[in-house]
Amino acid sequence: MNAQSAIKVFIWKLVEECTDRYHSDGGVVVFAATEERAREIANAVPNCNIDVNEMPDEVRDVSGGDEAVFIFPNSGCC
Repeated sequence: MNAQSAIKVFIWKLVEECTDRYHSDGGVVVFAATEERAREIANAVPNCNIDVNEMPDEVRDVSGGDEAVFIFPNSGCC
């Protein structure tokens, strides 16, 4: 990704499968140029699977930066 590419932040507040922990759900935040690319790099993280039916809750433009993925596992009741 070059410095001239536009980056957006895609936020999924609750993804059914994003970790192999006891509670497999949680939030996912991805910085990428497109939603397609956001899903691609998020789903490359072991145990993360953003389903095609799971739409981002928020999409915002950001200035600068590189691609990145942040997984926020559901800590549940345990």
